[in-house]
Amino acid sequence: MNVEMIVIDQQQYLILKEIPYHNIRFVFLSNVMNPDDVLIRKRIRDTNQYIPLESVEEVHLASFLLYNSI
Repeated sequence: MNVEMIVIDQQQYLILKEIPYHNIRFVFLSNVMNPDDVLIRKRIRDTNQYIPLESVEEVHLASFLLYNSI
């Protein structure tokens, strides 16, 4: 199993799942030291930039995609 971690705001996060949608990937993360700290970020195609979601609609879309991927 290949586990990938990234650092955001000096905290290590484990990538739990990535879901592609058009030109972006929604990335679901959990803090390595605090599993109650979870994030959803988006990654633009062909970059390693993890950008916060910009609207409530993006949160709803990411949640919908995650729910339908289970």
